[in-house]
Amino acid sequence: MSKSQKDTKKEPNDIRIGMRSRPRNVIKYSTSVMDELKLTEIKFSAVGGSIGRLLDIVEVLKVLKPGLYQQNRITSVAYQTVDSNNKLLTQKLYPKLEVVLSKEEPKNKTEGYQGQMDEKDRKQIETIMNKKKEDREKNRGEKTGRGRGTPRGRGRVKRGGFRGRGRGRGRGFGGRPRRGRGSPRGNMRGRGNPRGNQRGTNRGQRGSTAPRGNRGRGS
Repeated sequence: MSKSQKDTKKEPNDIRIGMRSRPRNVIKYSTSVMDELKLTEIKFSAVGGSIGRLLDIVEVLKVLKPGLYQQNRITSVAYQTVDSNNKLLTQKLYPKLEVVLSKEEPKNKTEGYQGQMDEKDRKQIETIMNKKKEDREKNRGEKTGRGRGTPRGRGRVKRGGFRGRGRGRGRGFGGRPRRGRGSPRGNMRGRGNPRGNQRGTNRGQRGSTAPRGNRGRGS
């Protein structure tokens, strides 16, 4: 883009809508500007694909803030690509929409002028918007009550499977005690472990438990 832009101070009521702009945040900011700063008008602008988002924001604001006047202006913006010698390579034109919402009736009315919304129509649209909002909050509450939509049974451990992370003392596969500080040594050696019995007899009890036939046999 070869167009040089000067640093200008942006006014609080000058709002530019982009593809990443969230309508909910823009609407909240716009209402706070009109209520807290006591400004009578707000200027919006959008280019290309963000124009549809701008129109949605404007329609919602006209319902939330009754008695607003609207003026639209459509222009075009040129985006150019140049090389190192400032020679024009490509140029693309994009539509640009500018919308001004004001509490006071404008003196100079353009072709895109729209008057105040009919109060009966505004009430009907407001009722529909409130109903949709209640449904969204209800569905959100049901999802959070079920653990944010996690499937049932997730995270459960079947019986006989691995219990614990394997680092706890005294636990292993199927909840059996591990050999170590978490369980007595006698349980590991005395139950179904013939090697434990042999080791016990070899330590200090060889003379009393060995067969008699072996006694006295030497050279």
